[in-house]
Amino acid sequence: MYCHYCAKKRPDDAVYCQQCGRLLAADDDAEAAAGLEPSVPSVPTIPAPRADSHAPAEMRGGKSSVRAILLPLLLAVFTSCGLAAYYMYEEGLNDRVLELQAEAKAKALAGSYSEALEKLRQAAETRPAFAAIHADLEVVLHVMELEEKAEEADKLLKEQKTKDAEQAIVEARSLLKGHNEPIYAKVRERLDGSVTQLGILKLKQELDGLQTVEELEARLQVAKSLDGGESAEVQAEIIGRIADICYKDAETLLLNKNYSGALAVTAKALEHAQDNEKLLALENRIKQEKEKYEKAEQQRLEQAMQKAAAEELKNQTAAVEVVLIQTSLDEYGDLTVEAQLKNVATRPIYSVVVNYIVYDAEGNEIASGKAEATPNYVEPGETMTFLEIIPGVNAENTTAAVDHATWYLD
Repeated sequence: MYCHYCAKKRPDDAVYCQQCGRLLAADDDAEAAAGLEPSVPSVPTIPAPRADSHAPAEMRGGKSSVRAILLPLLLAVFTSCGLAAYYMYEEGLNDRVLELQAEAKAKALAGSYSEALEKLRQAAETRPAFAAIHADLEVVLHVMELEEKAEEADKLLKEQKTKDAEQAIVEARSLLKGHNEPIYAKVRERLDGSVTQLGILKLKQELDGLQTVEELEARLQVAKSLDGGESAEVQAEIIGRIADICYKDAETLLLNKNYSGALAVTAKALEHAQDNEKLLALENRIKQEKEKYEKAEQQRLEQAMQKAAAEELKNQTAAVEVVLIQTSLDEYGDLTVEAQLKNVATRPIYSVVVNYIVYDAEGNEIASGKAEATPNYVEPGETMTFLEIIPGVNAENTTAAVDHATWYLD
């Protein structure tokens, strides 16, 4: 490792330069944080002046003696000045290279990669053997390559070429893998944005083919996982489609008087579109019609129960209706009573027995009897008959009537 200031070699773990005394660790940390290589200045080794090993042992007075003393001294002074000037020149070059490197880092972190590249190239021309500069050049060129990939992906996304855009993004992210240095932050952020745009574009292209609420709900979850303003727009579009489908389904169920099903559909839609006025109005209408229907149904049930009770009472007490009853007297004074009956109950009846009474012309009861109707089993609305002969009546103009009848309900 070398000092950035005096270019002298130093131990790897040194904090201060042993030659010039300047702080070393802060510069190395700053370079490492930017994801660039630490600078290692390359300064040519300056040879130290050599003293003359054959100086005269004795100096005698005179001009030759003065020259013998002054010439080496002057040579040493001139040599020292030259070396100092050369050293200062080289140190100035090192400072300029370090300054260009620092400026390049700042530009690269700000996203101005072309300017950073230009400064690093100037530094490389100044110090071609400076390995840290070449390492920084490679990093900046790599970032610029990623920027080109990201720009290509964005262009393809604008043209709605999702497959090609996805391929470009995959390639760029593959090149970015393993590079977590700050200099890659902006291109990483740009690629993340491209991924979001790709997801949104794919969702938009899929929406036209989705027909069910379940499919739309699945895509809604995907949209919620994406960031950005367009994601909110896609979510709103999906929710709107869910609301439209549910509205139509609920109206159909309402027409079929499936109120519970219609309310379930509107409730599902309102989970996503809580403030949808159209859905809220439909839900309110369904509730009103449901209440109205239930009230009418209750009344119908009550009426049906009353009707059933009346029918049951009739079945129990008035199932047999007399259609025709007549009497005839033969030459022997025997009276024939003949009748036609009808089952007016709502259920079949059987074993019908009729009690009848015979009256004379003045309305006096002159005979009575009991007869079994035939057939024995009679369906609702069907008829039955009975015929009875009463001997020895000997009365003209008689009439007969059914006093009452008994039966069994099936």
